[in-house]
Amino acid sequence: MNLALRLCRLFCVVVIVGGAWPRSATASEAPLAVLAVDAFNGVVISDQGGGRPHHPASLTKMMTAYVTFRAVEAGQIQLDAPITVSETAAAQGGSLLGLHRGDVITVGAALRGMIVRSGNDAAVAIAEYVAGTEAAFAGRMTAEARRLGMTATTFRNATGMTAAGHVTTPRDMAVLALAIERDFPRFKPIFASRDTSWKGRTLPSVNGFLSNFAGAEGMKTGFTCPAGYNLVAVAHRGDRRAVTVVMGAGSSDERRATVQSAMDKALRGIVPTGGRMLAALPNSTEPPPDLSAMACGGRVGGIGAQLAARRPVPAGWALEVAFGRDLAKVRHELALARRDLGKRLGGGSELVVIRPRDGTVRYRGLIVGLAEQRAIGTCLAERAKFGEDRCLVLTPSMVDGALDDERRFRMLSAQ
Repeated sequence: MNLALRLCRLFCVVVIVGGAWPRSATASEAPLAVLAVDAFNGVVISDQGGGRPHHPASLTKMMTAYVTFRAVEAGQIQLDAPITVSETAAAQGGSLLGLHRGDVITVGAALRGMIVRSGNDAAVAIAEYVAGTEAAFAGRMTAEARRLGMTATTFRNATGMTAAGHVTTPRDMAVLALAIERDFPRFKPIFASRDTSWKGRTLPSVNGFLSNFAGAEGMKTGFTCPAGYNLVAVAHRGDRRAVTVVMGAGSSDERRATVQSAMDKALRGIVPTGGRMLAALPNSTEPPPDLSAMACGGRVGGIGAQLAARRPVPAGWALEVAFGRDLAKVRHELALARRDLGKRLGGGSELVVIRPRDGTVRYRGLIVGLAEQRAIGTCLAERAKFGEDRCLVLTPSMVDGALDDERRFRMLSAQ
């Protein structure tokens, strides 16, 4: 067999390994929490699990914004100050504005990208600019939460990506929404913005509530697999204004229907006279639920399983050694292949990337950071011994393409 044909066989064959997808839970199984509060006086209008802990997801960015607003108002930073995007910020997963390492963006533009597009890359860029590191910024976020009376909230990052101890409640998020309205009225229009721009492109808001509810004013959506679908919403009708918080919905449709129903009732009902104030609503201490199986369950529109934020990937060639719907199986097969091939490959790192395919999610198990000859020679030998399904060689540009596919998918799916 000539070299060209051998290489074509390496590059052109993809192995699909079958695997059963976990059963998706129904929306009725979600520990859905709904809270509505009068925006003028903080009286609780309705409460269904308002004090129950949840993963906040991108609702976190409301506090990222609050801390940044305070720094601007205190004269510590300027809205037109330039931020140089770090490698860490550019490597974030989830919803993205599309920042690259070395890009320069102003504080104001980063705030808009973070709120309107829910950009995790913009959130980390802001955090690093304001506090030096994201960890230091998260400390400021938690301190502000305590000062505002958010008694059950702790922040571990600026984005809302799931982390141990990163938790809040609907009650606390309503406290934060009212604090933003009270303390920083000049920044409220950002939360109502229907679009933003970056590098000459107009990018629509990820917050569908703004265009689907008459009288909508803001504020913020959130989604990760463990959190489910969250939303903090502010709206008015006549002389009535309300803040509604929905956390733990099982789908974007359930989130939309729930918040619209709760907000509609809050704006047309009668505010209870002498009703309970938001500050008096108790928080519980139970652990937050993990809604991954229900909220994702293998559908495109959910990530299927919460992969970690993408770290910088080593340059070089790669081998695909596992592929399929079952993330655990792909990881297991990847680990076995790296163990067996590691010496011949001269190193390499394990990497799992998401690949949307035919309306479902699949995972690619890669060994990355390889030298060209090692990758080609090892894969040819393995195919000769075990068959064509053993491995697939990826050039550096093919690795970049796989990462770009995943990046676009995360940006669309993590709203």
